[in-house]
Amino acid sequence: MSAPHLPSELVDLIGRYELAFLVSIGDWGPHTTPQHPVLDSDRFHIAAPGPVTCRNIIANPAVTLLWPPHTPGGHVLIVDGHAALRDYTLEIVPTQAVFHHTGTADSMSRKCADCRRFNLAPPYMPSRTDQLPRTSRG
Repeated sequence: MSAPHLPSELVDLIGRYELAFLVSIGDWGPHTTPQHPVLDSDRFHIAAPGPVTCRNIIANPAVTLLWPPHTPGGHVLIVDGHAALRDYTLEIVPTQAVFHHTGTADSMSRKCADCRRFNLAPPYMPSRTDQLPRTSRG
């Protein structure tokens, strides 16, 4: 059975980034490693993950890929997913994503007009709103 297609908008956003940080969780807590994930067939592939990452994935397949902004105040791309080891390759099926503006606390309190959330649970589709929810500060 083939995986449903990711939204083209998300695929375009992913194509803007290279280096990602992979966060896995194990018995000793979070473990973060720099990676160059390759998107193929709507799944991310990471060749030759390290031993701590492998041990963490066996214990807990939930992972996060985080692409930092290119410039201060830019956008971060965060993709959550479920990972599995397949022949010395880590395969990640994305479950949700957010393209989020970074900035000062004051700028973050305003509505992020160009931020996007993606619910990637089949069928893949953007969430009910095309923007992040507004938070109240008080």
